[in-house]
Amino acid sequence: MSENMKKYILYLMIFLPFFVSCQKNWQTVNYNGVSLQIPTDWGSKYTVNHFDEDITEYQISCWSKEEGISLIIQWVDVEFDGDLYIKSMIETQKERFPVFREIELSKIVDADFLNMKAKKCHFSKYFDYDDAFEGEYIAFTKDKCSYIVLIGGDKKFYKSDTYNTILYSIKPNFSSIVKTQEKVVQSYDTDDNFIRYEFNEYCISVPNTMELRNENSYMSLGKEIINDKLKSLRKIDTNDYNFVFQPSGCDDVMNIDRQKKALDLYARILISYQKGENGDYMKWNDNTLLSKTEYNEINNSFKNNLLSQYKQMKQMKIEILNIEDIKVGKNSEKFVYIKQSYARKGLNGDVKVTDYYLFNYNEMVKLTVSYRISESNLWDKDFDKILDTFSFNFKNR
Repeated sequence: MSENMKKYILYLMIFLPFFVSCQKNWQTVNYNGVSLQIPTDWGSKYTVNHFDEDITEYQISCWSKEEGISLIIQWVDVEFDGDLYIKSMIETQKERFPVFREIELSKIVDADFLNMKAKKCHFSKYFDYDDAFEGEYIAFTKDKCSYIVLIGGDKKFYKSDTYNTILYSIKPNFSSIVKTQEKVVQSYDTDDNFIRYEFNEYCISVPNTMELRNENSYMSLGKEIINDKLKSLRKIDTNDYNFVFQPSGCDDVMNIDRQKKALDLYARILISYQKGENGDYMKWNDNTLLSKTEYNEINNSFKNNLLSQYKQMKQMKIEILNIEDIKVGKNSEKFVYIKQSYARKGLNGDVKVTDYYLFNYNEMVKLTVSYRISESNLWDKDFDKILDTFSFNFKNR
């Protein structure tokens, strides 16, 4: 692995590091009483994981949308020894991301942080081209909760005014009150190893080999950070999907072996819903018989649209390999759809992608299924069944 690639992975996976920031405008990020100041052009996300009945882990993740800078504040609602908390974080990162095994770590020492007794560990990684990755783990306890701060970046950012301003703006006043999220989906097992999901506007069944991505998960966080980077650095329009399904186990933070096996696979089911005005889309039971001229016009339009989207991604070595002609039809629930399939290059092998556009007069769903072609034996038979399980909850006219 090249030094450039190692540096990129470190910047991405440490949730995520920093370059120097010259922002003068600041915003307050607050989650359950824990707050800090970050530049206004940074993104942020809050996550929570319940490990058992006694321990809940909370996290604030922040990152620069333009420069690849980030910060983590994580805490648990029990008291942990600071040395143990830091060592646990380090070992978890080494287990999930082998590149972390190359980071140099100092001894864990006593420190003062925010006028509290704390533990601190310095880490660094030097590259061949006069650059460095450097930062700190800081762990402390307050009000029977244990906190850890992970902050770092290149040598220009490390210990800069921005670095210190962010670090010392932290207010660890966890309220011990967690807001429950409204449940927008119900699910139940079916007899054919599928799980039926009932959303607000539609229903669909998905193989039980796939799981609905938890919006509080590491995978969801990574997706938001990457999307921000694509939008700001590459000027690419990345679509936000309402729901994402991934191989079962990707969110299983309690079973590292199971999670690793799931993350080694690539398969996705993406659902994007769009509400329009009456007549914006085809009726759910519209006529699918098209003249040759009509079909060719729609087919060319879909192909050109797809090529236009991927043309922006050539600098990321993401390109279309082939595009099949569209298919217009109705699924077993009698809903009209347009199907477009194509193959594209992937980071670890070519990927087969199929987009289904389903219509209901004033609403539309884009259903995307994709998988690595070399792993098609794991997915294609079940994925081919998904379309026929889809239905809108109401048939609009």
